[in-house]
Amino acid sequence: MEMTSDKDRHSFRPPGSLGRDIRDGLLYAAGFSLIAIAIIVLAGLSTLIGQRKFSGWSQLPLGLPLVIIGYFTAGAAGGIAFWTLRPLRRWLIGWVLTGFVISALVYGAIGLIGVLSYYVGANILDLESAAEGWHLIPLISLITGVVPGVPVGIYYWYKNRS
Repeated sequence: MEMTSDKDRHSFRPPGSLGRDIRDGLLYAAGFSLIAIAIIVLAGLSTLIGQRKFSGWSQLPLGLPLVIIGYFTAGAAGGIAFWTLRPLRRWLIGWVLTGFVISALVYGAIGLIGVLSYYVGANILDLESAAEGWHLIPLISLITGVVPGVPVGIYYWYKNRS
């Protein structure tokens, strides 16, 4: 029987703290939740003073909590992905992959919440049908993984290279 040390047994773990990376993802979620609430408050004030009329207020009590749940789900998933992909970020391709995966996860999670909200009567993505939403999620995740994700990954590679 071969003995393995603690160091050998844990050598495949990404360095860094999973808890810290998830916490950071959840902090981003809290920030985006505050932005969503601020936008709703501004839209409400604009509607009240008659400057511009926004519709869909009846969906707000169910829609807003679902959006916030989506942000926190995306934040946790993004934190896990950031931690998991940490060993690859020694290279440019690792940073690009990290940006792609996190961006696709975040927007995909929000899309998923949007589709699920359709089933409970809060059509926050203004879908024609749930099937339309299910077909859009992979495409939107791919596009958002490439468009904001890849450039952000390249930016952070450039910023963090040693």
